Amino acid sequence: MTGVRKRLARAQNELARLTINTLTPPRRLPSPFGPELRDRVHGKTVLITGASSGIGRGLAVRVAAEGALTIVTARRATELADVVTEIRDAGGQAFAIVSDLSTDSGVDQLADEVLAEFGAPDILVNNAGRSIRRSIANSEHRLHDYERTMRTNYLGAVGLMLRLLPPMRRRGSGQVITSSSIGVVADLPRFSAYIGSKAALEAVVRVAAVECLSDGVVFTNVHIPLVDTDMIGPTGWGGYTALPIEDAVEMMVDAIVRRPNQLENPLGAAALWTNRLAPGLARRGLHHFHRMIPDSPAAKSAGYQPSRYQTKESNHEQN
Repeated sequence: MTGVRKRLARAQNELARLTINTLTPPRRLPSPFGPELRDRVHGKTVLITGASSGIGRGLAVRVAAEGALTIVTARRATELADVVTEIRDAGGQAFAIVSDLSTDSGVDQLADEVLAEFGAPDILVNNAGRSIRRSIANSEHRLHDYERTMRTNYLGAVGLMLRLLPPMRRRGSGQVITSSSIGVVADLPRFSAYIGSKAALEAVVRVAAVECLSDGVVFTNVHIPLVDTDMIGPTGWGGYTALPIEDAVEMMVDAIVRRPNQLENPLGAAALWTNRLAPGLARRGLHHFHRMIPDSPAAKSAGYQPSRYQTKESNHEQN
């Protein structure tokens, strides 16, 4: 029976891997009569946080190529300068503002400079963020993990919106796009600190969408899956498809063009509806996924020690 169970477990794992890999690539809905990216951004001001690399950088280059005045911000001055140079060499308009959104002063400094130099942006892209992959079991004495993600992913973005939304509302137009996570709709294990911060931000955005409904400002939450950036380096999810940066950028472009309330790839849509229609099945499936992929050695070093009263199977889950 042990051999049969092992073969069954391997088959389940392979099915899960194939399903995830098949549903990860985004599918953009055809819109032959709808607006194009250029229609949305030409002559408009686009502010992108976390734009020194990855998705933010790729999106900055795309919108600038379509005629946007692009403001890029992040903590890394050298990388920001490279983005601006790339855009300007291609004939676009770009300006860099170095900022640290993990502090109140950093948020206010960025908002003050943007408003003084450019006015309220037509499109604000909340893309800056930090991720932590560690199970709750290995987080017993690591409240600071949750504080750090909340500081940047949640409070930084909320603070910036509080400063920029009033002039956008007075103008009567604008869009706020949040680079969120598929984990918010899928309850992805081992990312509770990261997902918690993104879920909190989404809640504020949904309330803002209600309050700003008659002011011409729209809001879009984009549920990004695992993307092939430096941020996923420690995950070690061998065999699972990580979305190329170009495809993640296309999801953000789609958000600008179609302006939906939320946007996800097929995997996110499947997770969303499975959680709604069969929550018990979804929870069991995610628990199985949780057991398949253990914490990284760095995460285990946080100091979690299984109780001697735990079963052998439980010890395997944590180690």
